[in-house]
Amino acid sequence: MKSRFLTFCLLLALTSPAVAEVSAVGRLENTSTDQTCTGALVSPRHVLTAAHCIGALRDAEEAEEAQVLFRLGAEQGARTFAVIDSAMHPFYAQPFANNSRKLRFDIAVMTLSEDVPQEIAGPMVMGDEARVGEKLYLVSWRGGNPAPPRQRGCTVIDGRPGLVTFACAVGGGESGSPLFRKTQSGLELVAVLSSRASRGQQPIGLATDVALRLPPLLRAVKAGE
Repeated sequence: MKSRFLTFCLLLALTSPAVAEVSAVGRLENTSTDQTCTGALVSPRHVLTAAHCIGALRDAEEAEEAQVLFRLGAEQGARTFAVIDSAMHPFYAQPFANNSRKLRFDIAVMTLSEDVPQEIAGPMVMGDEARVGEKLYLVSWRGGNPAPPRQRGCTVIDGRPGLVTFACAVGGGESGSPLFRKTQSGLELVAVLSSRASRGQQPIGLATDVALRLPPLLRAVKAGE
């Protein structure tokens, strides 16, 4: 029994990204509500998340002395950075007849009040579009859970342009979570969790592919600062 347990731990270590590799993934918190999302650092001062998470920032702006924070690390020793601005992909606000089309643009960039020091976390590297059949790794913070982020491998089962469908159950507070590809040179950011659904009895997740969507949005945000 002991040898089986050790074998399981070894396999888990080989197939899951280490916590140190995902130090750029943090929790977005509204100090006036219980609403949370997950975000990933894509530049020293910018955090990628889902566009529908911007509602948390707007709620905080309307509440006295409330703000949105980006928290990196577990409760002990965590560092927080204030969010001062946000921008969603312009196509996300368009009235699409088909909701799946809207989900293809469910990304946003949040701007922090200061740069995150490199010794705390470095920005994620962006990869190519997702491929059907490959395994991506979903890294997410759940609500107010102070524990390390949840990590698991999810297989891509559909790859319509701009939208990644993967076989994993997802829950509340995981919106905006990044999906990574594990390579020999490290992790590559591939998509951002947008929604959950099901196919028959199988729970699935829907994510926005960032390869084409993120670069122009991030350039526009930086140009406007």
